[in-house]
Amino acid sequence: MNSSLDNVADVIERRTTVKVFSECDLPVVNNRASVDRLIGLAGWAPFHRSCDASHRNGELSGLEPWRFYGLDAADCRLLKKKIPSENAGKIPLMLAAAQSLVLATWLPNPCSQFQANSQFRDESCFAPTLANMEHIAAAAAAVENLLIAATADGITNYWSSGGVLRSPEVFRLAEIPEREILLGAIFLFPSNAIEQTTRVGSKMRAERSPAAGWMRWVSLAATQD
Repeated sequence: MNSSLDNVADVIERRTTVKVFSECDLPVVNNRASVDRLIGLAGWAPFHRSCDASHRNGELSGLEPWRFYGLDAADCRLLKKKIPSENAGKIPLMLAAAQSLVLATWLPNPCSQFQANSQFRDESCFAPTLANMEHIAAAAAAVENLLIAATADGITNYWSSGGVLRSPEVFRLAEIPEREILLGAIFLFPSNAIEQTTRVGSKMRAERSPAAGWMRWVSLAATQD
């Protein structure tokens, strides 16, 4: 057996969604160095095209079609107090528990019709091009790298679609350019069970199909005349 592959397989199979909720703020723990390492590993994701030059004229000037914005535990607690209460759902309970939050965006090619609406940014106007599809896929691969690295490091993690964290107010607070689109809010939680928290696992994990449900080998020889 290939022990290296076995090790990777073990981490991939252990990666799972876990949401941690807390009614009160958990103690602040500084784990920036650990998260920096995880994000560095996330950056090894493949990308087929560099982002548009319009995304490279600020502090973050990398060619990658994604951007990551990290908030440590102290800033998670502050953000909990500042996010719009309307439609906040369970986000405040997770911000009270999180050791870190990573807001991962993808960088669409410019669209002249882009504009913000009154509540959430209008994210439906990006052009349905192959290039944008590849940008989204690359950013998603980077996020998955982050989740797998966090799992390997024993850190409980959850990829949220964002909810209220997609709002213009949060983008302003985090100084995220409005032309970027949130792909996910990655919560990193304490891995040890804490008495005052509630942990909720994935609803879909038990519903996963075996590979035979979504993969087949193609036999071109069988189609030849």
